[in-house]
Amino acid sequence: MAQSGYGQRIPMLYTRGTYYEVGYNVGSVFQEWIHTYFNSSLIPSHILPFYNTHKGREVFDEYLKASEINFPQYVTELRGMSDGSRMTFENLFLLHISKEAYFVDLMGADDNPERHVHGCSSVYINTPDLKVLAQNEDVDTFANPYYYLINAHIIDPGVQKGTVTCEEEHFTALSCPELLPGYGFGFNKYGLITRALLSASSVDEMVRISRNKGYGASDGFHANIASLNHKEMWSLEVGPGKFESPLKLTTIPEQANPDKPCHYFHFNEYYYLTEVEQNPNFPSSAAREKRALEMSPPRTVRDIKAVLGDTQNIVYPIYRCGKSPDTSMTGYTVVFDILKKTMEVYTENPLNDNAPLLNLPLTL
Repeated sequence: MAQSGYGQRIPMLYTRGTYYEVGYNVGSVFQEWIHTYFNSSLIPSHILPFYNTHKGREVFDEYLKASEINFPQYVTELRGMSDGSRMTFENLFLLHISKEAYFVDLMGADDNPERHVHGCSSVYINTPDLKVLAQNEDVDTFANPYYYLINAHIIDPGVQKGTVTCEEEHFTALSCPELLPGYGFGFNKYGLITRALLSASSVDEMVRISRNKGYGASDGFHANIASLNHKEMWSLEVGPGKFESPLKLTTIPEQANPDKPCHYFHFNEYYYLTEVEQNPNFPSSAAREKRALEMSPPRTVRDIKAVLGDTQNIVYPIYRCGKSPDTSMTGYTVVFDILKKTMEVYTENPLNDNAPLLNLPLTL
């Protein structure tokens, strides 16, 4: 992230312990950022007044109950973050459900939902000689300075478990200090590379967690998946569901024929999950997809950077700048090279031959 007076930077926190201890460490290290982000968010002006109503407390209690049943260890982690940052647990949990609360009660009929959905742009290439999964991480403009990388090793055999049943978690991921890791790019000790679901040991486990039988998901999402141990890559689209999340797992096979396309794009829309209603009011997603399809099919890493760094559409570019009417900006570009087992992170447009700020091996 380029900042006047600071240059480029991305802090990295190494932490190990129980869920509570890891949360406490994050909270204590990033205490100032957490409070600054909270005060800049919609919570004080929009969500807290709703929370202080009877209906708002019902929504809060319902989400907290579901979280404690399905993901009790993550609630414990959030309580640790609360204690470490000296921010109330209620305010931190409201940050995690702010989008749901906003859509449930506050968004007017004439409001554009894309203001609250920031999305990303993803490019895959899968050939025997080049296996790359790359992504623009698009973020809120005011949130961009507060992102960091976390390398966490969580060992907590006595913790209560719900949907996630693994004995330990070990991952590296991009995170924003007010949220638990899992919203941004990352990889875990099982060789999986994902945008979320950092505890999963296999693609089948990711599908099971995402389906979340009995409760489903309150919000839809898309996960880009690659593994150091498989030739295939995957695109997982997950929709909201009351008792079970509808989802579609699409396999991106290895393409050895040089005359056939070997790439795959995703731009924050449902492409294969047809049973979920698509919101048509996402002009940035449509514009980014249209522009990518106009370009020559990517065959190299440089081609991928050309797609993700493209700014030809000055209103809704692929590499986003946060200027109205587009409310998001590209904070980071990540390039996972599966064969080289590396993760490159760029904080400036990768098209301009900028060197990555960070190059990490995909090992833990």
